Amino acid sequence: MFNLNRKFLLSTLANCLFFINFSSFFLLPLFLDNLDFQKYEIGILMGSFGISSIFLTPITSTLIDKYGKKLLGIIALLVMISTSLLFAFSESFYVFMILRIFQGASFSIFFNSSSALASDNLEESQRKRGLSIYYSSTIFPYFIGPYFGEYIIINFGYLYFFIFSAIFSILALIILYQVDDDEKNNMTKENINFNDFFKLVNDSNSKKLLITNFLSSTGFGVIMNFIAIFLKSKDLKAGIFFVIYSVTVTIFRLFLSDLFSEKNLFKKVLLMLALFSTSIFFMPLIDSILFIIIFSIIFSSTYALIYPFVSNLLVGPKSQSNSGRLFGALNATFGLGVHLMTFVFGYIIHIYDFNIGFRVASIFILLGTFLLYLKEK
Repeated sequence: MFNLNRKFLLSTLANCLFFINFSSFFLLPLFLDNLDFQKYEIGILMGSFGISSIFLTPITSTLIDKYGKKLLGIIALLVMISTSLLFAFSESFYVFMILRIFQGASFSIFFNSSSALASDNLEESQRKRGLSIYYSSTIFPYFIGPYFGEYIIINFGYLYFFIFSAIFSILALIILYQVDDDEKNNMTKENINFNDFFKLVNDSNSKKLLITNFLSSTGFGVIMNFIAIFLKSKDLKAGIFFVIYSVTVTIFRLFLSDLFSEKNLFKKVLLMLALFSTSIFFMPLIDSILFIIIFSIIFSSTYALIYPFVSNLLVGPKSQSNSGRLFGALNATFGLGVHLMTFVFGYIIHIYDFNIGFRVASIFILLGTFLLYLKEK
């Protein structure tokens, strides 16, 4: 039976609340457009978050292991609260750029530290199930933040929207403060340094898992960023996809992860990744609501457990002293897949069309999966 210990539950709840704050800022372009910002300026400000989050990860994840997950998590929440509120008091592009960079750093620190806290407080036999539950806490915030945030913008204005966003990080701060920080680290602060991050990443086992994560996040990013405009071109709406995705992934992570044994788990992940990439190949065939439903179920069910299972394989039972950096590497490769490869395949879509772009992305992921499988054999 799965043991829902207090520290794990609090870390998971704090992460869920933080993600509501984070996801509500998907509505930031509405605020910027209201201030008459140009489209390219909005793009730069939105993209700067991901860039800072990715490239600061080697530093922030090392600080997490060096000075403690709870302490760095608290600092990250304070930064997120402050930056969320400060948007209401400026109209400057450069001020907004600084705020987005700090938000990216905050995300990098908090998500890595809360992931490490949750993982460190799981017994080895329950790590796979526990991480599946933990990552399910990131799903519904993508609905709650934008949905209720938009309602507040329409009815009360942007000042109350920014207050609304910050409240969730304030609640996360209160909850995280209740987590006992009693980690026992075998390494002294002096023994943890910046270069250790790259040594961990270059480990052969870590490398194959991070590449797998990069491939899955590439497919995730391409679909999530382009499905709405793709379906619009066919006079279809994307709302049903996002609903099915949220429900399916949550069900798989909460209830179905135990169906997969630890034996040959990585090969099972590669099979999921192969099916996931194949679903993307057939996405251009969508021409009706029925096809949206079928695609949504296949895409979501094959993707749902890849990230939790890769996390479980990457962060082993003796990784507590390195868990901040390992989760940092995991989340950095996820960010690279979502942001960098979305740009690459977005350019292919721009030059050719959606059909070519989606299928090239699918083949890219499938080839990478096949090479990983050959190396594993």
